[in-house]
Parts: sequence; structure tokens; C-alpha cells
Amino acid sequence: MTIEDRPRVLVLGGGYAGLTAAARLGESATGSVTLVDLKDEFVERIRLHEVAAGATPRALPYAPFLALRGVGFEQAKIAILDPAARLVTIDRPDGTRAALGYDVLVYALGSRTDPGAVPGAAQYAHRLDTLAEARAICRRLAAGPRGTRIVIAGGGLTAIEAAAEVAERWPDHAVTIAVGETFGPASTPGALSPAAIAHVEACFARLGVRIVRARITRLAPDAATITTGESLPFDLAVWAAGFGVPSLAREAGIAVNARGLVVTDHALRSVSHPDIIAIGDAAEVRTEPGGPARMSCAVGRPMGAHGATTVGAVATGAIPAPFAFGYSFRCVSLGRADGLIQFVDETDRPLDSVWTGARGARWKEYVCRRTLNGIGLDPELGPPPDTPPPRPERRPA
Repeated sequence: MTIEDRPRVLVLGGGYAGLTAAARLGESATGSVTLVDLKDEFVERIRLHEVAAGATPRALPYAPFLALRGVGFEQAKIAILDPAARLVTIDRPDGTRAALGYDVLVYALGSRTDPGAVPGAAQYAHRLDTLAEARAICRRLAAGPRGTRIVIAGGGLTAIEAAAEVAERWPDHAVTIAVGETFGPASTPGALSPAAIAHVEACFARLGVRIVRARITRLAPDAATITTGESLPFDLAVWAAGFGVPSLAREAGIAVNARGLVVTDHALRSVSHPDIIAIGDAAEVRTEPGGPARMSCAVGRPMGAHGATTVGAVATGAIPAPFAFGYSFRCVSLGRADGLIQFVDETDRPLDSVWTGARGARWKEYVCRRTLNGIGLDPELGPPPDTPPPRPERRPA
């Protein structure tokens, strides 16, 4: 294949999945590759709770990283996606508009926290989706007097990590987490085991975090109403309950599910537009043996690597291989000196085995750095600090 024959590959979104795909495509010289993202640097989303509490993030600019791999970069907002014409219209920061053509598109626009279902949440709560939002939370925490009341909405990993991090770094503030009525141990995919829940509760007790087992149903400027009818006064609210995806794919006529995720086949191709490969949080992916992929960098980065392989197959007319993935563990930071590693079976169902305390914190930190290493942003880290237990046989559904 000559340079002129190489396909034009456009990657929309520079998160864990999109940046992995762009890097792999550049390294394999699959085609002429360009990454488009609204930001000018990669953001470690799994560390934004640390930034919100006061940590300094690493600077990881896209342009030099991609240039080393022969990949172009456009900092821009995606305005229009036209799959019929194979065109993406972008708006650059300088106010200019441009149209980018493609032969193969990698759709990796990720997800954002979705406050839309609760009145007042979008207006009165901060979120942990971007570096700017995390820094805004940090400024509010730093400016608040002793006893500043923080309410965190959500019972998932982001909310748990944020509550622990803020409480540890700002012990003079009062942190409350509204986890919902169903917070507790379960055996379903994505759940935590009894031992894991017990450790989270013990950590919150140690850090002085108040747990409210109710959902927030409405936010006012200074108080949250919960399902019991009670009110939780706050000086700062952080919304970490539920995720949504951009509407771009739906608006473009690409087949999506009820949540707006691009429906894909076994190789991550759109079922309606096979020249579009969808990866990461914005894709509905079912894999063997893992089952439905949950929104996470744990799946997103491997999806990005496989998506690049599928692009190569699509570009050459070959039959792409199916995406295979199985879960191993789930990592939760609980401040800087404590962590929780929940081991799971291949379908993401929790097992009895957990690591906690300093051992859990060491492993969580290693996994965060290993994720960057997998993208290509960090050097080889060497062996992990501990050896995980053997993967058990798959549990029956």
C-alpha cells in the first residue's frame, strides 16, 4: 500500500480508549491518523478526585506524544458528524470551522456525569468530569471555613473515592455521602462483596464521613432533598451519580441503544455503519467472557487497542477478530494510605477475596500508573507490588 492509498483515520475523543487507539494506529502505520479532542492534553480521569482534594495533576499534552507516532492532532469541538458523506465538522478555539474527511472513524467520545434526572443538580452541584471542574471543587474547599459542609451524591466508585479523598485532605470539613437505598453487598456484576462494603464503611467511620442511605431527589442552592423527605444542608455539592453520553451519534443517525451508546458488533464496529468503530464509554459492547462492558478505563483501554486492530482489518478488507475481555479486579482509592481491591470473576461478579489498607493503596497506585504505561505515556514499571490470587473458574450466571 502506498502512502497515497493509506486510509484516512479520524479518532474522535482522546480519553483512555481514544488515545490508546490513536497511539496504536500511529505505531502500526495503518493510515493517516488524526485525533480530535476539545482539550489539548490527556487528563487522568481516574485521578480527578485527587485533584479536587488538592493534588497537582501531571501535564500530559497530546501534540508531542502523538507527533512521535506520526499522528496529527486537532484541538476542537465536534459540531457535526455526517456518516453518509464521511465528514466531521469541527470548531477550533480560534473560531474557525473546518471539515475533516475520513475513510474509517473511531468514535471514542466517552461519558459525562449525568445530573439531568434530578432537578437542580445541573445548576447547583459540581462534577468530576474535567480538570477545570476538579480544580473548581478544590478552590471551594480551600476557601471554605472550618466546618464547610460537603454533600456528595452517588454510591459508585467515583463518589466513594471523592468522599474519602476530601475527608482525608480536609479533616476540618464535614463530608456527607448520599449513597442511595441499595448501597450494600451484592453478587451482581459491578457490585462489591460484604468484606468490601465493610471496609468502605470502616474507612468512612475513621475519616468522619457520614453515610446517608437515600437518594437525592432535588437540589436547591444550599440544600439537598432526599427520598425520606429530609434535607441535607450543604456549602458544596458534588454530583457523582450516573453517567450519560454525548448525543452526537444519535443525531447522526448511527444505531444507538436507549442510553445513546453506539451499538457494536463482536469486533467493535457500528452495526449500522461498519466504517465506524466505537470504543470506550460511548459504545455498547458485549464481549466474551466478560459480558456487557461497564463504563471504565479498565475496559476502555483494551477496547482502544482492539479498536485499532479492527481499523487495520477494515482498511484492508480483512475479517476483524472479535474483542475478547474478562474482568479480574476493581480498584478503589480511599485516601492516600488506604485502598480497596475487589477481586471479581470474568463477568465482573465480586468474589470473597479483597485487599485493603496500604496493600490496596499500593496496588491502586500501580494500576493507575500501569494504565498510562499501556497507553504509552509512562515507561515500563516493572513487576507489580503484589501477586494477585489465581483467577477462579467462571461463576455460573
